Amino acid sequence: MSITSLVRTVVLASVIMYAPVRCLCAEPAPRVPGDAVERTLTLDDCVEIALHNSQDLLAFAEQIEYAKQRVNEARAQNFPKIDLNLNASKFANETPTILSPSFGSLYLPDAVKDFYYSTRLSLWQYLYASGRYTTNVRLAEINLSQIKTQSDVAHNKVILDVKKAFYACRILQEKIALHRRELSSASAKKVSFRTAQSYDDALMNVRLQKSEHEYAKSCLQFLDIIGLELDTKIALTGELILPDDACDLNKCMAWAFEYRPELRQTQFQETIDSLRVNLSLSERYPTVTLGANYEWFGDNLPLNQKNWNATINVNLPIFDGWASWYRVKQRRNMAREAKIRRANIQDQVRLDVKQAFLDYVFWRNQARDFDNRFSLENASDKKLARALLKLDTLEQVLDSQATLEWATGNIRK
Repeated sequence: MSITSLVRTVVLASVIMYAPVRCLCAEPAPRVPGDAVERTLTLDDCVEIALHNSQDLLAFAEQIEYAKQRVNEARAQNFPKIDLNLNASKFANETPTILSPSFGSLYLPDAVKDFYYSTRLSLWQYLYASGRYTTNVRLAEINLSQIKTQSDVAHNKVILDVKKAFYACRILQEKIALHRRELSSASAKKVSFRTAQSYDDALMNVRLQKSEHEYAKSCLQFLDIIGLELDTKIALTGELILPDDACDLNKCMAWAFEYRPELRQTQFQETIDSLRVNLSLSERYPTVTLGANYEWFGDNLPLNQKNWNATINVNLPIFDGWASWYRVKQRRNMAREAKIRRANIQDQVRLDVKQAFLDYVFWRNQARDFDNRFSLENASDKKLARALLKLDTLEQVLDSQATLEWATGNIRK
């Protein structure tokens, strides 16, 4: 056998040996959206969409409107109450009768009447109620502020989730592009030298397909987070830049205690408990009420008999079985519980800030050895492992930065 024939036989055997591997790696896989893209989104676009579509934020918007109406209802208690009562009665009484309060507590004399008409205009107003109505208004206003604070907590959480999911998808996009470039370069070299598919090439195909699969799953999760339909074809754009701003732990801690809505929420709860204590104490004090009535009555229309009265009522609670004292003690216990919970939340905020700060500083220091921009052009001419490590490190830096912004309450849209 000649040398030429021997070479041909070896090449043919190599092709037959590696053909199944090549066919397996060439199976269709989820790809980065490109040809069928419906929407191209930046990070700011994604945050806007998520804030607009968030079910939690929509629910909080309804709660805020409900709380506003509670404030209006509480303020309405400060205005006088005016009632107009009209009655037409037919009766045969052997003794005088007073109708039930549902019918205006109308007095019917001991007589037989075919028809008896009455019209009453009543007005009454609390002159003094130991601050009960003012306290109710204040409680409603604090409750509104508390719900707004809860909405702010959900708002910050939505931004954090969007940022992390966005960075994860963008890093996978860069990894897929990197794998494709390396695979294309390797294939070009194989064609130039007319060599068979190698094990390394098959491994690169497997890694590419794995990255595409992870990207497809990440896109589904991302679409769910921002509130779009799961079959929407999107493409995410935006530079992945290593942040260069340095952070100080003391400043981060000060920001957290100033901006974290959770702390404001505990302050509101303490105020609510204090107002409830005052409301319970007010039940032990007298109330003063002013009332006036003007009444027209008679057997025929127009009514020619008239009555009027003006009354000041003073009600002084004397003894209720110590129930008011027990209510005061309950409110004070709730107030002390709120202070304990506030201390617990403060400790949790300190823990969140310190953990996020340590993560950010660590990953930022890890990334200092790499370029500030991890674009495909900068990474394609280096070894694949180093380029992938750059992308993984960048993702950790961006995630830790977003977490630190959330922990300090200074999260940027």
